[in-house]
Order: sequence, then structure tokens, then C-alpha cells
Amino acid sequence: MTNYGLVIDQERCIGCQACAVSCKQENNVPMGQFWNRVLTEGGDKIDTPSGGYPDDGGSGSLDMQYQPTACQHCENAPCVKVCPVNATYTREDGIVEIDYDKCIGCRYCMAACPYNARVFNWDDPEHMPEEGTGDVAARPQGVVEKCTFCSHRVDEGLDPACVVNCPADARIFGDLDDEGSTVSKYINEYETNQLLEDRGTDPKTHYISGEMSPGRPQTSDKLESELDDVSPWSDGAEDVPSDDGGSDSSESGGSHHSIEGDAVPHVPAVGSGGDD
Repeated sequence: MTNYGLVIDQERCIGCQACAVSCKQENNVPMGQFWNRVLTEGGDKIDTPSGGYPDDGGSGSLDMQYQPTACQHCENAPCVKVCPVNATYTREDGIVEIDYDKCIGCRYCMAACPYNARVFNWDDPEHMPEEGTGDVAARPQGVVEKCTFCSHRVDEGLDPACVVNCPADARIFGDLDDEGSTVSKYINEYETNQLLEDRGTDPKTHYISGEMSPGRPQTSDKLESELDDVSPWSDGAEDVPSDDGGSDSSESGGSHHSIEGDAVPHVPAVGSGGDD
């Protein structure tokens, strides 16, 4: 059975915000809201480094790390469990969706989500241009909304907009249950982690860190399963994981380490998360 997930190579992420902007446009996300954010470990503002400058007594430990964050489409999703009207549900392909007609705006799901991935339409949503953007209908006032892995595109055999528009080839989308898929190969080959793994939510977004992967050279906006020849995914990259599992995960660091303590990225509060 198909079980969609996402791999993000943080070593390739350049913090350009293309994923956030393309998500906002594709999904008709209202002003003041973001489903997809690129956070920095130094603070809540864009491009805030951690550490200190080497002069004036600073530690000289200045460092910039980007943390792309959105709905993690958890296997064990707490938002699904707490929804009193079953408005939040998991599709057969693993994507966590919201039925906006059922949502009563109680925001239990927002409280249950440890990734602060959901936003609430307190007011009548405003769009620029007013008629909206993308291929998704606007959500009404009084409902919760979030990333859907661009399920409307997935249903058409297309990759999510953030994947297609990543100029650094840092995002790869595919079937986690298919051992031959690129996402599965990357997870097996590279050192990856899942956010807040200790919460037991089993997120379907996996982050590569420590060693830069070849990424996914974009030759098509189609899902991998829709391509006749998947060679474009690994064209010219000799170190792309091979089918023979040529590397031992214990040697390559392929275990799923959790992010510990302060390493957990800053997730702005809802009130400060919408910078259009």
C-alpha cells in the first residue's frame, strides 16, 4: 500500500523560502498564514543565526542552520486522535487531511500537534489577489488548515509544489513503503532524523543531515511512480543509493537519530508565524 513521505536534505537547503512561497501560492494560503516555513535555529525571525560574533567578546560560534517545517503527516498522528468530529483524518496513502466542512474550530488538533504545523482562520481569510491563487479553494473563517502534501497534485500524479520548486533539489517525495523508491533509498543510505522522535508520532518527513546527498535533479514534476524511467532521479550521481543496498546502515550512519534538547527548531507561536 502506498505510504507517502518526504525527505528534506538540510545540507542542501539554502533558506531561499521558495518552498514556503510556492506552497502559499499553490494552496491559496491566506495572508498572515503559512503552511510551510523555513525556520532558523537562532531565533524566530528569518535568517537569524545562532551563536555569537567573534568580535566584542563573542564566542565566534556564529552558525546558520535552516529547518524547513510543515505538517509531518505523522503515522501516529495526535491531531487525528483528538478531533471530536473526525474532521482530521488519514487517507489510505498516509496523507493527513482536514475535512473543512466538518471542522468546528475547536483547535484541539492545534494543541495536540507538537510541530505547531496548523493555523487557524480567526478572521475571514484575505488573499492577494482577492480571487486567490493556485488550484485549491479558499478555506472559510473558523477552521484549522495546514499542509496537505499538495494532495490535489498527488491525486493528479504530480509532486507537491514545494518539491518541484526547490532550486537546491533538497526535497524528495515518494512512497515510503516501496523499498525501491528514492525516498526509501535515501532514508536507508543517509543519516536522517525525524523531528521530536521521542513523542512517538512517527513523522513521515525525514531530514538528512551531516552528509549532503545528491538531491533530486528536477527533470519532471511527475511523481516517481508516474515516470517511465526513474533514471532522471539519479542521473549523474554516482553516490545515489543503489538497489543492492551497497552500504550498511550501521556504517553509513543511517539510523534515525532524534533531535535532542535545544536542537529542536524554533517553532514560532501562531501569532508570530505569519509574515507575508
